[in-house]
Formats: sequence, C-alpha cells, structure tokens
Amino acid sequence: MKRDRLRQYQRRLAPGTPLRAGLDRILHGRTGALVVLGNNPKVQQVSTGGFRLDVEFTPQALRELAKLDGAIILSNDLSRIIAAGVHLVPAGDLPTAETGTRHRSADRTAQASGVPVVTVSASMSTISLFMDGDRHVVETSGQMISRANQTLATLARFVDRLNGILHQFNALEVGEQVTTRDLVLVAQRFEMTRRLSAEAQFHIDTLGVEGRLIALQHAELVGEFTGLDEQLRTDYAHNLADPSLFTLEPLHNFSAEELLSPQLVAERIGFGESPYLETPIHTRGARLLISVGRLSEGMTTKLIDRFSLQELFSVSVSELQQLDGIGAARARLIRDALLRITEAAYARPQPPV
Repeated sequence: MKRDRLRQYQRRLAPGTPLRAGLDRILHGRTGALVVLGNNPKVQQVSTGGFRLDVEFTPQALRELAKLDGAIILSNDLSRIIAAGVHLVPAGDLPTAETGTRHRSADRTAQASGVPVVTVSASMSTISLFMDGDRHVVETSGQMISRANQTLATLARFVDRLNGILHQFNALEVGEQVTTRDLVLVAQRFEMTRRLSAEAQFHIDTLGVEGRLIALQHAELVGEFTGLDEQLRTDYAHNLADPSLFTLEPLHNFSAEELLSPQLVAERIGFGESPYLETPIHTRGARLLISVGRLSEGMTTKLIDRFSLQELFSVSVSELQQLDGIGAARARLIRDALLRITEAAYARPQPPV
C-alpha cells in the first residue's frame, strides 16, 4: 500500500537515523541537495554524468558530496553512496506542480523510477520527500513532538472512555446480562482506541531517538488492553453458530461512519446478516479472570474448560481442588480472584487522575 510504503520511508528519515543526520547537516550548512533513495535500472536511465563512488554511507560524506552540483544516488538499503554529482534527466512530459528546478527534477525522477527522492531546500530550510507523485514535507522534531503529544492527549481520553465501558461490561458479565449490543459497544471503542494507539506508535517511530519519553507514556496508556481482542474472541466466539467466524479484524478497514453503526459492526465480527442486537450472549469469563482476577492464562483455561463463569462464583474450595494441579493454596487464590471480580464489577469507577 502507498501509505505503508510512505511510512516506511518516513521512519528512515526519523531523527537519529544516519540519513536524517546527514540531511540535517546539509540543512544547517545552508546548502541544497537532491538525494535518490535507491538504485535500479530506471534510475540509471534518467542519470547522466557524475562520479561513480560505491562507498559506505556516512552523514559526513553525504554533507560533503552535497556541495557538488547534481544528485546523490544511494543504494536500496541506504548503506552505500553509489554516485554523486549526477545530472537527472527524467522525461519532461511527466506531470508536476513544482516550479523549482531541484523539486521538479525530484518529482519527475521519483515518478519515472519508482524510487523516492529527497530534496533539501536551502532557501526554504525544508526537507521534502517525493514519492508516488506526491510531495511530503519532513517535519522538524519540534513539530513531530507537538503532533505526538496531541495524539497522546486524545488517546488518553479514549482510554478513559474504554475503561468506563469495560467497567460497565464487567458488571453485565457478572450479572449474566450481556447482549450483542453491549459486546459491539466494547468492540467499537476498542477499535477507536487501537487506531489512535497505532497513530501514536507511528509518531514514535518517526521521532526516532526523540520519541523515547512519548513511547513510555504510550506504553503505559495501552498496556492493559494488549490482547483484549483475543480475550473477547475466547469469551464470546462460542455464541456463534460457527465460532471460527468471530474476529474484530474486519473493523480495521471500517470508515469512521461504518464503525459507528452497531448493526454493521455486529454483522462483520461474525454475528451474521441483520443480527438482533438485544440477543443475550454469554461469556466464558477468561477476560475477567485474567485482567481483574489476575490469574494466569494456564489456570484460567483450566477453569473455563470445567466451569461456566456463574458456576465459578458458587464453586467451593473442595470442588476446585478436584482439578488437576490445584491444591488448597491455589483454590484459595482462585476464590480470592473471584471475590475481587465481584467487588470490582459493582464498585464505583475511580475518576481519572
């Protein structure tokens, strides 16, 4: 996909990478540059003159070679400088909205060769990436940090909202009152949170070494939701005629408008065409036992394979000890976990700090 390819090269231009260090040196030296980020037969077809080098890439070498007139050509993995002082002569009939000589040449070369081209503008003090007929201005670290912080602030609000919905969902599960609509609401909010988390992760990737503190904040925000989609599948897939159809992955490609349609969400996650949203559904309890009860996955699997969630709330310590590998100490641990679940389900949620 074009977007994935663009993000791949934006990560290569992240602060702290050798390529970005070299481009920043050129920018601070107030000189321009034209750098082709790869080499293939089409690049060679539009290249003429210059000097064949094939030397190891270093930021210092890129800065010095940028003093020459002409373009610099890098290897596909950006580890070597193939040539410098190259004159690029792509077809003049390729469409471009650029007016500057360097930018027009970069745009047309990227179109003709399929290889991204970077320009450094001395007059505008900007770094631009030309790819697939589009120009993308490479933001400064300050601009990227500001955008990342905005994304994190929005993500924090969505996490608070998801936490509130899950608290209500816990009470419904304990009371055996969950409907398809309730599950859909959790799926919708989780997908919204996942999208914002992915956006924040992209900002972290493009920030490179500048994104370490933001990465810590991001990990703290979303850590507790890791694996939530798999837990929901474990808990609710058995309500479908074909449990293998239950999945939240189709929601990844939903538009914002589609994601707000409970009927469509229910249909795509496996409940079939025109599902009745008030249909009662039953949980196996894995999510509650792991996330609230703090039991291990192995112990949780053993319990839900033997008991329903409602049976677990009334099971005795002696009955638990009849399961393989569960002695008196583990049985008491399970009883404590079940007590935590019921207390947490009906406790008033704490306001965010």
